[in-house]
Order: sequence, then structure tokens, then C-alpha cells
Amino acid sequence: MAPYILVAVTLGVLNVFNKMVNVKASEYLGNINGTLINYIEATLISLAIILCTGHMNELTADYIKTVPAYLYLGSIAGLIALILLVIGTKKSTVMVSTIVVLIGQLAMSILLDHIFFQEDFSILKVLGIFFVIAGMTSREKIIKKSAANSTEQKGDEGTV
Repeated sequence: MAPYILVAVTLGVLNVFNKMVNVKASEYLGNINGTLINYIEATLISLAIILCTGHMNELTADYIKTVPAYLYLGSIAGLIALILLVIGTKKSTVMVSTIVVLIGQLAMSILLDHIFFQEDFSILKVLGIFFVIAGMTSREKIIKKSAANSTEQKGDEGTV
């Protein structure tokens, strides 16, 4: 279990790092070009891995035809998600955008677990998502209140 947790935490760190690199790339190149660079790099890395592992047969038309067509929708969904993530992160903080994405991932995972793995639908899982939302809402209220208090204190310092 510990190796799995370590890999999951590493994945979380890499996802947030990747998000920030893509946000910065989009500031220089624009949203679409910044995202395109990400996909070009990923394609080149994937090709290098295929070459190094000797799985060149996975690039043949015969092999590609054996994969169900709907599985190719993942790349389209990933592209759209990345573009929206970059735009959303520019308009919020990294923490907020990460939590909002997490909420969406949790909700979709409940649905997909039910569809693909026939896992029972659990109201407790949905309740967990609402706790995450409540925590984020509470955090935002605290930050706004703190910012308002800070502004008031700065205003009071100027009056004698």
C-alpha cells in the first residue's frame, strides 16, 4: 500500500506542477499554442518510450484498429480539460483550481465506478464531495474576511 500512496502523491505533485507550467506557457504562447506544445512534447515522449520498450507494433494501423473507438475520446477530453484548466487557473489560484478539479474528478469517478465496475452507488461518497466543497467555501470566506480586515486596518493607519 505504501508504494501506491507514494506514487499517488507524486502524481498529485506532478499534476499541479504541470498545471503551472501550462499556465505560464499559455501566458507566453496563448492558450491554444501553450496547450499544443504540451501535446507535442507528450507525443514525442510517448514515441521515445515506445521505441525504447520495443512496442513498435502499437503504432501499426492493424493494432490501432483493435482499440475500441470510444477510447480515443480520452485524448480529446484531455485536450479540452487542459485548455479549460489553464483558463480557469489564470482566473483563480492554483489551490482553488486544483480543488475544483478534484471535486469534478471525485464526482465522475463515482459515476464511472458505477458504470464500468458495477460498484454500488454510495451516498457517503457524495456526502464526502459536499464536505470538500464546504471546506473550500469556508476557506474562501476566511480569506475574504481576512483581506477585508487587512484593508480596514490599512485605512485606519492613515487617519489620526
